[in-house]
Amino acid sequence: MNMRQWRFRRATRRALAGGHHTALLTIDALCEVAPFERVLRAGVPPSGLVSRTGESEFVVLLPHLAFPEQAYDVAGGIASSLSPVIVEGRLVALAAAIGVAVSAPGELSYDELADRSRQAMHRARQVGPETRWAVWQDVSRRSAA
Repeated sequence: MNMRQWRFRRATRRALAGGHHTALLTIDALCEVAPFERVLRAGVPPSGLVSRTGESEFVVLLPHLAFPEQAYDVAGGIASSLSPVIVEGRLVALAAAIGVAVSAPGELSYDELADRSRQAMHRARQVGPETRWAVWQDVSRRSAA
């Protein structure tokens, strides 16, 4: 784990220990990364933290949320902002799979929250080639109801 990843994990753990909801968005850029990253960073509120975790994967920390729906608004805003852009004179389509997981204060550990957001991202990727986002849901609870 590099220093940037360590700092991101530490910031997430601090947010989870606070008295507000905390969200993680795991995002797989299904396009050229440089223009995608610019659009992504522009769509994250100032209180959020963006970290690149792989060649085309990013995580976004949304701390201090008053309610979970704020994370859904950010994910939807990012998804809706991914329209084609011109890069070096050519039109480049931007697309992503975005997974959202939210924790109430003290509910989840960093690893649990990160795992849930990755699961939601994989589900979003299965939906289709266009930009999609999905919220983590406990499948065992849904099927039991």
